[in-house]
Amino acid sequence: MAGWLTLDEVQDWWRDAPADEDLLNLYLASTVEQILAYGPESTALAIAATGEVPDSYRLAELVQLRNVWNAVKSDPASQGIGDEGFVFRPFPMDWTVKQIIRPARGKPTVR
Repeated sequence: MAGWLTLDEVQDWWRDAPADEDLLNLYLASTVEQILAYGPESTALAIAATGEVPDSYRLAELVQLRNVWNAVKSDPASQGIGDEGFVFRPFPMDWTVKQIIRPARGKPTVR
């Protein structure tokens, strides 16, 4: 298994997932690397030590997988997916995924 999610989970939760399992595994492995690189080192070490992956990281894997897939298949001319009436411009790691991985925490400020 290349990612934390199984191929069956990805295909159940994402109807438009790539049908090619080798390609999907490649994307899953890449997505896991991106999440571990962006997330706190302490979480990556905990995952390596225990093998237990937080549910938020599994969710981030699915969302990031879809983002990367959409970014790769976007049209280079318009930088998006869709026709002239509606164009969706995917971003490789958007703020939603970043918030899942490293949620903003309220911190008091001193002035």
